[in-house]
Parts: sequence; C-alpha cells; structure tokens
Amino acid sequence: MEVKIEDCLLRGDSSDLVSVLQDEGLSDITLTRLDQLVTKDLCGSGFSRVLVVLKSLEVLSENRVHLQILIDHGLTAKVVLWFEAVHDLLTSDLLRSSASLLSLTEEFYDYFQLLGQASLPVSQLSVVLLQLARFALEPEIHFPLRLEAIRTFNSILESLSREQKKLVQIDQNQTLILSQVAAAVLTVGDYELQVSLSEALCRLTPRKDREQRANQWFSSHDISSAFCDIRDADFEVDCRRFLNFVNDHHGDQRRVYTFPCVRAFLDSTELFPPKDEKLDKFWIDFNVSSGCVSFFIDEPQDLLRCRVLTSGIIETRFQVDKVNFQ
Repeated sequence: MEVKIEDCLLRGDSSDLVSVLQDEGLSDITLTRLDQLVTKDLCGSGFSRVLVVLKSLEVLSENRVHLQILIDHGLTAKVVLWFEAVHDLLTSDLLRSSASLLSLTEEFYDYFQLLGQASLPVSQLSVVLLQLARFALEPEIHFPLRLEAIRTFNSILESLSREQKKLVQIDQNQTLILSQVAAAVLTVGDYELQVSLSEALCRLTPRKDREQRANQWFSSHDISSAFCDIRDADFEVDCRRFLNFVNDHHGDQRRVYTFPCVRAFLDSTELFPPKDEKLDKFWIDFNVSSGCVSFFIDEPQDLLRCRVLTSGIIETRFQVDKVNFQ
C-alpha cells in the first residue's frame, strides 16, 4: 500500500489515490498510515503532497457511508491536528507566503465545510469551529485566509440543523472564544472582517441572551446597545450602522475609516451601490490593517475589493457640505 500511495503522491494524482484507498479499505490502519505521511510532509514542506491527500479524502467523503467510516476511525481529530500544524507554518516568517501552503489552507476550508454538513458530534464540530476562529483572529496570518476562515465558520453554522446549532451555542468552548471575537471586532482594522466576526457573534448568541453577553463583551454601553440593535432579518444594513458607530467611536485611533461616496468609477466605468432601498448611502471603507479600500457595488458578486498601495497616490473628489471653525 505504501508504494502505491507514494506513487500517487509523486504524480499528484488524487483520483488514483482515491482508488488505492478504496481497494485497501478505509480501515484504521489505512488512516493511520495517511496520518503519518501527512505529518511527515507538513514537517518537510511537502504541501503539494498533502494537498493530494486532502483532495482524495474530500472525494471519498462525498459518499456519506465512506465519510462516516472515516469519522468513526478518528478522521476529525487527525485533520484538526494537520490544520494546527498549518497554522504554525503560516505564522512563521519563512513559509507564511508560500503559494502551495496558501492553496493547502484553502483546501482545508473546503474540507471543513464538508465535515460541517456530516452531522458530526458537537464535541468534534466545536473543535473544528474553534480552529477556524483561531485562524481568523491570528494577525500574523495572510489576511484573505483570515477572512475566509471566519466565512467558513459562519457557513458551517448556517448549514446546521436547529438542534445542532443550539448545542453549539451552549458549548463552553464557543462561549469563551466569542469574547475574543467581540474584542477583534473593535480592533481588526478591516470592514469585511468586522462584518464576518459580527455575524459569528450573532449566529452563536440567541436573541434572548444578546444584551447580557454584549454587556460582557463591550465595556462601552453605547457599543453594546448598538450591537443589540442588529436584527437578523436586516443584518447587512444594521451591521453597517453598528460598525460605522464602532469605528467612529474610536476617533483618531480607528482602524477603519468610512465615508459616504457620492460617485465611484473604475477607470471610466461608473460603479453603483447595491439596489437595496434600506441602504441609505454608498459607503466606502479605507481599511488600515488589510491595506485596502472596499465597497459594495451592484454586481453579482456583491463586493469589489481594491488594494491600495502605501506608495501610491489616492485622488479623491468631494464636496464640502459644512465647515466647523474652532
């Protein structure tokens, strides 16, 4: 079996690896051997080889019977340990920008999404969610990966049944991580990430508990009150109001500068805000931590992100409505 697996890894052939694993049987011995190979390759920067393994597991896991067998043999714990190793690699100066490591991380997100739909025991599901939250909160990790981590977190929560969601909401580990998520909302320095972190807070906090928890998370009563004003049915609009208030509250120490935009152009093409009567303004966000400008436009993908280089020149045309002299 080892020779066959090694041949698949050398050729980068996940399809053949799926066939090898099926022929050998999805046993505890097979999974242990894969674990040893992945652990060794992560230590030796063999990220493309690990990617092949993860893709083969993803194909196998699309079959509910195969997935359950893998879970019964301890797959979740092994994948989480691999992901922890990836976290450590991404926070190292040597490898944080490795293209193959970034691709591998994205594949982990896809696989966690699949696991989240597999009716995992709450104890295992909680561990997966905690690792995704840990990624999102780690400032040393490449920003797009942080954003995708918390989006995967929210997507998994959205896919849960009502009973599963209730069990996750009362899990002590989730309760503890939420205080860190709330703190990050205030300091993370990127509007999109603020939105996704706020969404996680709302998804994991029943409406009846929000006021009590918000008062624990936020030292400012005004901020906690603004958070409680977010309605699930109008999340995007209400979250915009909340985050604008949060960022304004920090004054000159803010990490996101938000302004109403009169008109926006991409070269000579005019961009328009989303067609939503509940949106009162066309907002543009200057994000200090991620170094980009972001704004929502009327496009199928909803969001256009532009990178702003610190060595570049930003030209802004605006009209002064009022001047205060002091």
